[in-house]
Amino acid sequence: MKREKKDKKNSGSVFFKGLYGDIYLLGAVYIRGIKALGRGVYSVTVKPLKHFVLWLISVFISLGRFFKRYGKAVLREGRQLFGEIKRALPVIGEAFKEKKGRGIKTFFHYVSKAFKNHERFNRAVLSTVIPVIAVIFLISLGGTLRSLTFAVSVYINSSEVGTVSDESVYKEAEKEAKRRFETVGSDIDIAAPQYKITLTTVNGLDDKEALCNNIIDAVSDKTINACGIYVNDEFLCAVNSEDTYERVTERVLGEYAVENSYITDDYKVEFNDSITTVTGLYPENEKVWSYDELYNYMTGWKTEKTEHKTAENEKLEDILKKYNITEEELLKLNPNLDTDNIPEGSTLLIKQGEKNLSIKCTVTYLKVETIPFTTVKQYDNNLYIGTTMTVVEGSQGQDVVSYTDTYVDGVLTDSQTEVVRYNAKSPVNELLKIGTKGVPVGNSNIPVSPRLYRDQGGTFIWPAPDNCFWLSQGYNPSNGHYGIDIVSSDSGSCKGRRIVAVADGIVTMATYHYSWGYYIRVDHGSGVVTGYAHALEGSFRVNVGDYVKAGQQLSSIGTTGNSTGYHLHFEVWLDGVRVNPLPYVYSSTYGVAVD
Repeated sequence: MKREKKDKKNSGSVFFKGLYGDIYLLGAVYIRGIKALGRGVYSVTVKPLKHFVLWLISVFISLGRFFKRYGKAVLREGRQLFGEIKRALPVIGEAFKEKKGRGIKTFFHYVSKAFKNHERFNRAVLSTVIPVIAVIFLISLGGTLRSLTFAVSVYINSSEVGTVSDESVYKEAEKEAKRRFETVGSDIDIAAPQYKITLTTVNGLDDKEALCNNIIDAVSDKTINACGIYVNDEFLCAVNSEDTYERVTERVLGEYAVENSYITDDYKVEFNDSITTVTGLYPENEKVWSYDELYNYMTGWKTEKTEHKTAENEKLEDILKKYNITEEELLKLNPNLDTDNIPEGSTLLIKQGEKNLSIKCTVTYLKVETIPFTTVKQYDNNLYIGTTMTVVEGSQGQDVVSYTDTYVDGVLTDSQTEVVRYNAKSPVNELLKIGTKGVPVGNSNIPVSPRLYRDQGGTFIWPAPDNCFWLSQGYNPSNGHYGIDIVSSDSGSCKGRRIVAVADGIVTMATYHYSWGYYIRVDHGSGVVTGYAHALEGSFRVNVGDYVKAGQQLSSIGTTGNSTGYHLHFEVWLDGVRVNPLPYVYSSTYGVAVD
């Protein structure tokens, strides 16, 4: 028993020693790999850059020396050297004619002599030319290095199928290769790939499509280079070339346009389904279609349409009842049908069939639409109530609008979708001035008692002339409301708009009241008094004892006191009794002050 325990203990220690050794080896390999990668990066980038800088410095130094120290001497020796070459060439030529060996010997004799006699020139030339050549070489080398990148070479069954930026590109290509075979009912057996790290140029990398074709070519013999057609991402068939697909498509869509009379309009005919093509290697089987097979499919129907030919004296009600459809459904399928007069022998579409490939046509057309003008009202206290003045005549504008109608398989599915709108002519708004000035009665040169305004049908000035002519609440003593509440008539807030005296008088009160808020009262004489409540805080323009004229501003509209919104509460007292204010500011004889 003790020996068994000892054996187990030894086996456990051996296991951990082996595991430790494996981890150590893995770490050592990893460190060596990192060092090798660092040396590679250094040799590819830093080292060439260092040499380039050194050569560049050498070039500048050489050029400086050449032009500064040896310029004139070099030019002089150069002229002498070229003169000697000119004289030596005939001698060298004669020597070659006599004997080839003698000619070579003569040539090297003159070269040796030229180097000895013109050492300064040769040294200057070589010190300039060599650095320039080196710089050109380094520039070209730098361009090559910039285009280099680490990549992955992929091998299947020991044959290279391509070079990609990373493994994911291969995975996508392998997936596409299997998809091409599976969609056409064939199998493809792709062996596990092997990868090798390599250096290559960016232009040397293969994309997914190229790699897919290479994989298929490497593992399958019965393939054909064709154009695959996919409908809504589902494989339909392949044809011998993309040109075949384009010619069939152009013919099908063109015939459809002519058949449905779209050819004379601004139209666009296209397949309603999403169709894509992928050119590459495909299995060679019955899924590779000819021109005619593709054309017949594109023009074919999954389910046939239902049509009805009208008989003599046949009624619309009988047709609808026979096919159990509504008049609206029939008109949608036959938009030009006159239901009141259907000629005998007319062909009516009762049910739209389903085509193999649905075709959509978008027809674009223009319409000119009228833009109505707006009447703008300005209330003017310089015009009497009942007076309307047209300041600007209104005129209509015009918009040119581009619309589209969409037909699917000849049936209208979407009508008058606006694409773009162009304003050809802007409307001119009508401007009207409406009088709000109170109309006196009798002889205007003789003072009129305020009481006579009421008794003889006259009016006061409207107390809120800045476009506040609506009543939110009228005079209603039974409800405890002894005045009229005036609000804005232009859908805006009347906050801060003017409150004016409706007639001449003396201010007898300008104070704050718990219910009326900031409140002003004016005595007009002859027992007539007016009150103006809920004024804006701090808006008083008059004080008690001030004499005011009709139309003079007293304060501004607010919502102080017992108020739920901005408005003017206006009251009239007659001999100490509150009466309906409206007859004093409204005259049926001269017009309506309340809009």
